[in-house]
Amino acid sequence: MLESESKDQWQHIHGQLLNVSIMAIPCLCSMAPRGLAPNTRLNDGTMALIIVRDTSRPEFVKHLKRYTTLQNQFDFPFVETHLVKEVKLCLQDISHCDNDPYKHNREASTGLSEDGHPWNIDGDLMEASSEVHVRLHPELLNLYGSNIEELDEGKVKCSCL
Repeated sequence: MLESESKDQWQHIHGQLLNVSIMAIPCLCSMAPRGLAPNTRLNDGTMALIIVRDTSRPEFVKHLKRYTTLQNQFDFPFVETHLVKEVKLCLQDISHCDNDPYKHNREASTGLSEDGHPWNIDGDLMEASSEVHVRLHPELLNLYGSNIEELDEGKVKCSCL
């Protein structure tokens, strides 16, 4: 779900999703020269919400490989990007459905209870409820550095670390 212009209105996104990423910084590195979220800025109070809808494995791999190039990794019909200030992710509980093809594998590999869901948060697999709420807190920390926001499309590099 996305926060809309009004504080009381939320935009809902439904459907089978392959991947959902939320990033507050571009995440530039040598493996991702444009960054994982190139449209984010440290000073605008927004996060990038990147949604990959269900697609074939070869198409998803093409999308992932684009991160290592200067090509637009979001130029696929199954990828959506949004700038947001707040996101609530709510999973529909499909673990009780007979047509859940991953039910047996998920229970065997994660050992999750029926009430828990696997979330990969900063590389750590965590068991959490079916809802995750992410909100940006602008101006909570002061950042100091040089050339943090000065990005040249031809030579993207991070000098903030």
